[in-house]
Amino acid sequence: MKKTSLSLAIGGIIGMSAAGLLPQQAQAQAGGTGADMLEEVVVTGSRIRRPDLAGANPVSVIDSMELQNQSYTSIGDVLQQMPFSAGAATNTQVNNGGSGAVNFSLRGLGSSRTLVLINGRRAVPSGLGANSTVDLNNIPMNMIERVEVLKDGASAVYGSDAVAGVVNIITRQDFEGTDFSVTRGQTSRSDGEQTTAEFSLGTSTDRSSFIVNGYWTEQKPIWAGERDFAEQEVWFNPYWDPEGQAFGGSSAPPWGLYSGLTRGPEFGDFRPYDSTSDSYNYAPANYHQTPNERWGFSAFGNYELGDMGELRNVEVFGEAMYTNRNSQRLIAPEPLAPLVFFGSPAPYSDLNQYNIDFGPKDADGNTMVIDDWRRRMVETGGRDQHHEANTHQITMGISGEVATWFWDASAFYGKNTGTVIDEGYFQLERVAEAVGPTFMDDTGNLLCSTDGTAGGVIPGCVPLNVFGEPGGPNEITDEMLQYISGNYISLTQGGNEMNGVQFNASGPLMQLPAGELGMAVGLERRHYSGFSQPDSLQLLGVSTAGSSQATSGSYNVREAYVEFAVPLLADRPGVDMLELSVASRYSDYNTFGSTTNSKLGLRWTVNDELTLRGTVSEAFRAPSIPDLFFGQFTTYPTATDPCATDPTPSCIADGVPEGGYDASGMTQLQTIGGGNPDLQPEEADIFTLGAVYQPAAVEGLSMTLDYWDIEVDGAISSIGTQTILDNCHATGTNCDLIERWGPGQGAVPGSTRNIFNLAANVGGVDASGVDFSARYVLPPTEFGSFTVGTDIAHILKYDKTLATGEVIEHAGRFEDNHDGNFPEWRANVVTNWSFQNWDATYTLRYIDSVTEPLNNWWNVGGTERKVTSQTLHNIQASYNLDEWNSRFTLGVDNIFDRQPPFSDTGFNDNTDVRTYETRGRFYYGRVSFNF
Repeated sequence: MKKTSLSLAIGGIIGMSAAGLLPQQAQAQAGGTGADMLEEVVVTGSRIRRPDLAGANPVSVIDSMELQNQSYTSIGDVLQQMPFSAGAATNTQVNNGGSGAVNFSLRGLGSSRTLVLINGRRAVPSGLGANSTVDLNNIPMNMIERVEVLKDGASAVYGSDAVAGVVNIITRQDFEGTDFSVTRGQTSRSDGEQTTAEFSLGTSTDRSSFIVNGYWTEQKPIWAGERDFAEQEVWFNPYWDPEGQAFGGSSAPPWGLYSGLTRGPEFGDFRPYDSTSDSYNYAPANYHQTPNERWGFSAFGNYELGDMGELRNVEVFGEAMYTNRNSQRLIAPEPLAPLVFFGSPAPYSDLNQYNIDFGPKDADGNTMVIDDWRRRMVETGGRDQHHEANTHQITMGISGEVATWFWDASAFYGKNTGTVIDEGYFQLERVAEAVGPTFMDDTGNLLCSTDGTAGGVIPGCVPLNVFGEPGGPNEITDEMLQYISGNYISLTQGGNEMNGVQFNASGPLMQLPAGELGMAVGLERRHYSGFSQPDSLQLLGVSTAGSSQATSGSYNVREAYVEFAVPLLADRPGVDMLELSVASRYSDYNTFGSTTNSKLGLRWTVNDELTLRGTVSEAFRAPSIPDLFFGQFTTYPTATDPCATDPTPSCIADGVPEGGYDASGMTQLQTIGGGNPDLQPEEADIFTLGAVYQPAAVEGLSMTLDYWDIEVDGAISSIGTQTILDNCHATGTNCDLIERWGPGQGAVPGSTRNIFNLAANVGGVDASGVDFSARYVLPPTEFGSFTVGTDIAHILKYDKTLATGEVIEHAGRFEDNHDGNFPEWRANVVTNWSFQNWDATYTLRYIDSVTEPLNNWWNVGGTERKVTSQTLHNIQASYNLDEWNSRFTLGVDNIFDRQPPFSDTGFNDNTDVRTYETRGRFYYGRVSFNF
């Protein structure tokens, strides 16, 4: 209702403006000059060009100097360090579940609800195939002039995805000369090396400018075993350990577990398994920081054509960017336990010669059939996943002026391709063959046989011996691995494409008593497509890598927008300027239909010291290609159908007999998951209120304070098998998602045949918080110039509503099974000093403590615990050597080598690697030359 009311109100305002003001446009423009427009700029959050940077929207700016004060090689990592970052955005510290990409989640609402722009235009979704977000690794740091982060909904200006806000990356455009830099760094433990080489070449004339950038960066791995906090999985359980922590491990060790018997780490005689001493510590075999190598180039240019009749200052421009990324994920070797871990029986036969010679024996000394056997397959070197992604985007356009209006038109095309190779997994049918009966032929060759005879020999099969010690005389051989694993390397190929055209125009409509009435209008059309194609091994699900389904689809959108900047009052007592901003955007998708999203903003400049601002807006997120077209797959979750024992009228209408049905043994119900082409967009209502204060009594001091509130409805998720069944039973809703067996179909009539748990618009998010920023440029001293700045983010509320209606509170909590990490307080403090040729920077980063639920199976004696805070201190110093046109920089991140806090629910390395600094102390140096 709020969304509809705002759209209708703004529609009325825009209608009156168009009807009453457009006929006067020619008269209003008569006195304008093109020279005036050249001094105007566009700030993220508005398409209207204006001579000042102030507006009703809260915008944070990260300039090129602040980027140079970082050791990070990806703008995504820089953004994740900002206080307004929260949630669960991925980065290269995410090993198990990572893809080598770096994303950003503004206010924790998710990467898919944070729009990424490059020079005000959309970037192609990128990753490894059928992606909905932008991999920020694709944007090299040396091409960035500044980053503008709009912390407000902006669908009225930019369209879909601008729910939490917008990250607009502004590239360097005017540069003349050559610069080259090399950066090298590593941790105090001599690992995690990073090397970056960058260059820029720019030239310009009176009518043109051109700049090209190139870069190469490499990040080497950090092993989990090289960090105290990650070298072994830790479980929090006061019942087991008075201090609450106990070491975890795996029951599938390299020394094996065979029907309760093991050889132990000493590889001695078989004895009963003891979980306290015989479990396997798999943590050291994992990456903590994943390796990542990228290279690419970008080029930006423009050429002024001059005046062409009524069109003045016409110029053509172009942009091109390309990035290649190679990355890797490595997790511990496969725990091969066919029956227990994969539900695939593969009994070790008592007719298998290796079992006869080396396997455990029963009380009478006889070889046993081993149904439950487990072996960590360390001989593979681990479950290895290699990624390669190639991304390019090209934009061509033309711009100019007509009367007092500025206009631009552009066409853009972006493409991303990805390849994923998985190694170190096993084909379970072949494993069953290899541990089955064996037969030895006349030449002494041991062969697989279905019955232990020559007639049952399985061609090509190599019997498997898992009882030996790795590296010992009876170890698993390369031939054994090749048969069950080496021939089953999985390949997945994917990609994303985006193309489109847009037209924008902005300028003054007329002169009002308080100033010029500004207007912007525009049209845009985009086409998206994406796919992810796994190979037959994954489609059939015949290996321990699991099953995957193909994703493929596309959609189109056509959009039009209008925006006004209306000066209401000026030069009055208590009102230097009062300006109303109005915007609305119409979007027509070929998938779900159309939507209109609008925005109202008010900026009240009280005097030279104080400005008040506020906005109320609508936003939306259109269903992405994976949301719509993700390949359908089958799962078997544990669930109970209440209609079986209590058939309500809605159950009976759905095909359940009046007396119910016998559900004995029906505990895991076949469920179909995947994308849903009938999805509707997520919708959001957003409100911000803030103030900017620059006290005259303290020259050089500026402060901003902003309150924000975001409500998201119709969040795209899934309902859940049990919830679907419960809803059908109680109210009749979701019965259409249940397919039941009918009479005479070979199963129990009325029982579930398929439950369709596809993506759906369910639940939502209700979040609010406060941001504070301050900057103080101190008066110059004989010791140099000092600048101090701070950014503080405080989360008041983040409530996630599930499909069941249950509300999960996140503020001040780490909910790893939901939306991630939401410290109530995050803060950065930066102090800069400059004296003659010297510059230095000190940065403090603070992340507040959070509470996490104790919901793992080993949690006994408590329901939640506190994850402590983290405070980091970074320093950097630079010296400009003018005679060499060079700059030398040394820096240390995490001076005191603070380790991340322990988290019981953190999926990787006993902490939350998406939130905390985990490398430890990091040294780096940089040398730059400019000619």
